[in-house]
Amino acid sequence: MSMLDIHSAALSSKIASYHEFLARYARRSKVVYGFVEGKDDPCFYRGFIELLLPGEWEVELWPAGNKDQVYRVHSSVDWRRFPKTRICFFVDRDLSDVIPERLPTDRNIYVTTGYSIENDVVRKAVCKRLLVELYGFSGVDHGELEAVGSMFEEELEVFLRCLVPVMAWIVHWRRRGERPNLNDILMRDLFAFKGGRIQAKHTPKGRANVFLYIHEQCNITFDSTIDVASILAEVGRKSVYRTLTRGKFLFWFLVKFCESVHGSATSLFPSFARVPKASVTLSPTGGMSVVGTHARIPASLRAFLESTFCAYISGVQTK
Repeated sequence: MSMLDIHSAALSSKIASYHEFLARYARRSKVVYGFVEGKDDPCFYRGFIELLLPGEWEVELWPAGNKDQVYRVHSSVDWRRFPKTRICFFVDRDLSDVIPERLPTDRNIYVTTGYSIENDVVRKAVCKRLLVELYGFSGVDHGELEAVGSMFEEELEVFLRCLVPVMAWIVHWRRRGERPNLNDILMRDLFAFKGGRIQAKHTPKGRANVFLYIHEQCNITFDSTIDVASILAEVGRKSVYRTLTRGKFLFWFLVKFCESVHGSATSLFPSFARVPKASVTLSPTGGMSVVGTHARIPASLRAFLESTFCAYISGVQTK
């Protein structure tokens, strides 16, 4: 691609990451390229991608800003000039299973199986690895660790069930065209942990109930006459709420559960006389870069990468 082509393409788009990609793209380099939504996403995807790439190959990932911007980049690329299997796009499913969206589909667009990539990370196996490898429980009795893993699954189910009404209201808002900032709904206002057990706060921040809280946090007027019973039934099915719950809410649960278990080490792990030293402090907002390295690659992501990046590299190497 000539410099004239690069500048011409750059002028047609206002997305900075796309400009950077065009400037960096090298046809003969051993590099594959990808676009993700947010600034934290490259840390998670890169580890899984590099796991499947040959040692001399690299991946460059560009945060586009949000899902719409990722799709805009995809539509801006002149696919007569670029191999589709070399440039991939990674987006969250969000609520598209219950709020259908007319979004582009292509062989090089990966859509998460659940609400977001975090939904594939919040698992018992990941929790156990974090406790052993980051929170100092490397010498724990296997039976004790398994018991805490079972507690994780029990409390996760409680957490998910408590969030069904919250997710129902979010679905209602989105269907009505509202675009609230869901980061303003703080899990620490709604829940607390004690000894690894989660406890719901029924009057968060002094509000009469959770529904008033989430409306005020999102600057939406609460209308008590609105009946979301049908949406509650829709999202309340186990097969739905396990994947529909917002990934960032789930990730908060994972981090705070591990913190609570660590702080209650002597009561939850009889073999420990004192709380072990943790090697890292995880953050619910920025911890994915650490936690992602302790998670297994989702099956759907592996299949996608094998049919795109891996297939491209195999084709180049056989020429």
